[in-house]
Amino acid sequence: MNFSLSRAPCLFAPCPTQRQRVNGGFTLIELMIVVAILGILAAIAYPSYQSYVTKSRAQAATSDLVGMALALENTFQKTLAYPTTYTSETTIPALPADRTTAATGLNDFSAWAPSQSSYFNYKVTTTAATFTVKAAGKGSMSSSCVLTLTNNNVRAAASACGFTSW
Repeated sequence: MNFSLSRAPCLFAPCPTQRQRVNGGFTLIELMIVVAILGILAAIAYPSYQSYVTKSRAQAATSDLVGMALALENTFQKTLAYPTTYTSETTIPALPADRTTAATGLNDFSAWAPSQSSYFNYKVTTTAATFTVKAAGKGSMSSSCVLTLTNNNVRAAASACGFTSW
């Protein structure tokens, strides 16, 4: 062991040799490996996240359809017939204020407020004895995501919604 004064800082710790790193940084290879791993994780996680968001929005739209069906059933309980003003497929405006100024009969849904109106269009078709309510995807939701509910409680969902029955 060399005890010269010029080597004094190495008395109690091993002195670095030429092969040892003096400053502790990352090499470019290490950084590239980390970036590649993060890229792979992002490529797997993002589609799963998008699928989860689509499915959760569609599940919330099913609740909106049940609310529409309850409004129609309420009318049926009072009059023993569903409203016949929706013989062709009619889109129900999302805002209650838009329903009062629109075509006659849209007041049937005055107490109904959809939670997913940004992502779905809500439509209704009725006869005196039957009804079908439908939520069709719009905007960032796939237009092939269609949910339906009938007066017989027959429920259907397109596979684009992330589920096929509800």
